[in-house]
Amino acid sequence: MIVYNNPDGNDRQTGAPQPADATRGAVRVSSAEVYAEIRRLILSGVFRPGERLIEESVAQRLGVSRTPVRQALTMLEAEGLVEIVRHRGATVCAFGVDDVWSLYDLRAVLEAHAAGRAATRISAAELERMRALADEMERLEEQPLASREDEVRWLVTHNQEFHQIVIQASRNPHLEKLVRRTVEVPLMFKSFFWYSARERAVSNHFHRMILRALEERDAARAEFVMREHIYEGRDFVIQKLREELR
Repeated sequence: MIVYNNPDGNDRQTGAPQPADATRGAVRVSSAEVYAEIRRLILSGVFRPGERLIEESVAQRLGVSRTPVRQALTMLEAEGLVEIVRHRGATVCAFGVDDVWSLYDLRAVLEAHAAGRAATRISAAELERMRALADEMERLEEQPLASREDEVRWLVTHNQEFHQIVIQASRNPHLEKLVRRTVEVPLMFKSFFWYSARERAVSNHFHRMILRALEERDAARAEFVMREHIYEGRDFVIQKLREELR
C-alpha cells in the first residue's frame, strides 16, 4: 500500500509548505498514483460496492490534496469502477442481475479464447507459478486467515493472479486490455465473500482442470474448461443477487 502522509506538512521533494486546508500534511503526487491506489482499494473490497467516495475523505485517507483525487475518480469512472452523479459525487459501482449476465458472458468469451491461445504459448515458469497458486488456494481451507475479510482479499488477489497468467500467456496485449475492463470489478470481491467451502472447492477444481489442459497443450480443452469455470461463477453470483432482492 502506498502511504502519502508526510507528518511535517512539507513536500518531500521541495520542502514547500502545503496549503492550510483539510488535507494539510499532503504531499504532491500524480493523479495516476492516486488512481492506482483508489483502484486497489476498490478491487480489494476496502471501498465496497455502493459506497460513496467523498473527495475530502479520500484525500485525507491518502494524505493528498483533493485535485488528484478528483482526477483519479474521473479516470475510474471511465473504467467503469465508479459512477459520478452531479451534486452527489462518486460511488463505487454496484451490479444487478442483468449486469452480471452481460459481464460474465463477455468474460467467458474473452477468457476462454485467452486460455485456448495460452495452451500453445504459455511458458514453463508461468505454469509453475500457476501450480503454486493452485496449491496455496487449496491450503487456505486447512489454514484459514484471521478474519473473513482477510481471506476474501487474499483469495481475490490469488485468483486474479491465476487468471492473469492465462491472459498474459495468450500473448495478445489487446485481449489483456479487454479482459481488464470486464474482470477487475468490485463484483469479484462480493462473489468471493459469498463463497462457502463448497464453492471454493469447485473453483479450485476448475483451476486444476485448466492447469492440466495448459500443461497438456490442449487448446480446445483449456478453452472449454475456462468457459465452464466462468459460467459456474456467473450462475452462483446471480443466485445470490436474487436472494438479496427477495
